[in-house]
Amino acid sequence: MISTIKQSLPDVHVFNVAIGEPEVIDGINGVLMTCVDQIAWVCDKLLADPLMADGYNAIGVSQGGLLIRGLAQRCPIPVKNLITFGAPHQGVFGVPDCTQFTGSEELCELVRDLLSAGAYDPFIQDLVAPAQYWHDPTNLTNFVHGSHYLAFVNNEREEKEPLYRERMIQLDNFVMMQWDADATIIPVESSHFGFYAPGDVDTMLPLQESQLYKEDLIGLKTLDEAGKLTFFNIPGGHMAFDYAWIAENIVPFLDN
Repeated sequence: MISTIKQSLPDVHVFNVAIGEPEVIDGINGVLMTCVDQIAWVCDKLLADPLMADGYNAIGVSQGGLLIRGLAQRCPIPVKNLITFGAPHQGVFGVPDCTQFTGSEELCELVRDLLSAGAYDPFIQDLVAPAQYWHDPTNLTNFVHGSHYLAFVNNEREEKEPLYRERMIQLDNFVMMQWDADATIIPVESSHFGFYAPGDVDTMLPLQESQLYKEDLIGLKTLDEAGKLTFFNIPGGHMAFDYAWIAENIVPFLDN
């Protein structure tokens, strides 16, 4: 990704986020460090970088896309263009790649339901980061009150955080990519803020039909009406990057 960007923008300053070194520690921290702690760690690094003081363009992939959106909402340095690939912006409700490996939708639904039974336990919420964006559409009360991350950054709790909306509507662009054959982000539509209808896992609501959009909880309706939301559907499974396509369609958003 970085080399593709630098081929077109050779002088661009890049801060490659890693939550610790070496790479194995970054991977462990990405799972075992809470979402808010990861965001605070990155924010501190950005605040210490004078080249970031006037703002920056942010790119995040998968969980990193969800967290970098939270960074834009929680960190005082302004983000200009926010770009995410396969990010679970509305959370996940399913076991990654389960049907592909087991061949049984019934088994995967059973495992999903078992996970939901304990996902909002405070100990589990603070134990593994993915639990913090587990979104059970069949029990929204548990989600809203039990989620330690997603319910907050989506402003779905009773007490709203105005800054989460105010910082989002300052974006020049919010660009979201959805891999159409993604079996890791469940439902795949979460990459575009789509999600199951409340209480109905058989009905998918697009962003524009969600309460998140209608009530403009984090400014997505405002951005959409200003022409600042861009949605791309791209072929392939999770993490299937086409760098020529990225150079043609995504890099231009960074050239400002």
